[in-house]
Amino acid sequence: MTDKVQGDKRPHVIIAGAGMGGLTLAVALLKMGMDVDVYEQSSELREVGAGLWISANGGKVLDTLGLKKTVEAINLPPQDRVVRYWKTGEEHSVYNRDAPSSKADHTLIQVLRAELQRVLFEAVIALKPDAVHFGVRSLGADTVDGRARLLLDGGGFVEGDVVVGCDGAHSRVRQSLFGEAPARYTGANAWRGLAAMSRLKPQHRRPLASTWVGPTAHVTTYPVQRNGEQFVSFSAQVDSDLWQTESWSERGELADALKDFEGWHQDILDLFIQSENLFRWGLFVRDPLEAWSKGHVTLVGDACHSMTPYLGMGVNVTMEDAYVLARCLSESPNDVASALKRYDTARVSRANQTKASSLDMLHVFHSPALESIETARPYIQKAWAPQAVRERYDWLVSYDATTVEI
Repeated sequence: MTDKVQGDKRPHVIIAGAGMGGLTLAVALLKMGMDVDVYEQSSELREVGAGLWISANGGKVLDTLGLKKTVEAINLPPQDRVVRYWKTGEEHSVYNRDAPSSKADHTLIQVLRAELQRVLFEAVIALKPDAVHFGVRSLGADTVDGRARLLLDGGGFVEGDVVVGCDGAHSRVRQSLFGEAPARYTGANAWRGLAAMSRLKPQHRRPLASTWVGPTAHVTTYPVQRNGEQFVSFSAQVDSDLWQTESWSERGELADALKDFEGWHQDILDLFIQSENLFRWGLFVRDPLEAWSKGHVTLVGDACHSMTPYLGMGVNVTMEDAYVLARCLSESPNDVASALKRYDTARVSRANQTKASSLDMLHVFHSPALESIETARPYIQKAWAPQAVRERYDWLVSYDATTVEI
């Protein structure tokens, strides 16, 4: 990767948040020759028992940053991706590694969130050892006399050429730019957990990425590893009139999970029973923003387009944001306003379309046709036919943040 800002003033970028977006952005900016400071409200990187998958669009960013091989070393790649019926476990193959592929690459990298965060953090501090500042809570951002300021709890601020809010769905930076963004409950709750394979039945050890579908709920499962120990990571969404806190670190009770999934196959119930921790939260959406930038301040990831998990694109679109923003700042190091305008032009429509498409998937996963196996079979064969899968995912995974026009 070439340093495109040699000979020009090196922009100093202030990043609020050391999640996936903030750390991906920091690596990209440092590799492009810019200076970075990341401010994180937590006192340290916290272990979060959650898996995620990186699809080809996110993988392209990691590859360009020189991190893909590191992440692949902790990947437990699925041999097949299947849709399974909620009562019996009957499965329908959606993607097989050995089958002829479509034009788009549908390969998945499956890792724990904490492991990806660790890889990104280590890449940042290898480039700038003191780049990440823990225990600093940001309250918003503004632009004064052509300089961007991140406002801090306690009344102070830090200043740079650009401030980027990577501070999640409850972003204080977004609120300071565009005001409150009321969250609307989607009518679904989410559960997640992590169950050690050593405590599960042999069938759980098959190298599959599985989505179990039912009339009012669905569960996605896949293998991950931590320090050589293998787990099944699962994320479950269920229709519910009861609102839950919009926080994916909110603890849940096993009895509530088993009630939500009463009548489901024992393999799913075993995941809940054997999970080292259970978390439960409500799924909310916010109206899409038409712009992410104001003055010398902008947004990345959940701060500007938090989305439902139904397409598995949240972290991937966030990494796209981060890399495109880094490219824009690298191309216009002395004109921040122009760089941020180009960033908005390149990213807002793409992210908002993904956000809308993800929410639409709820009605595919949860259907009355899935009540009985007789109606479920033709429904699954149609909804997850090769053509339907291509239409759903090809435009997402074929996107390349490293080469897209800016």
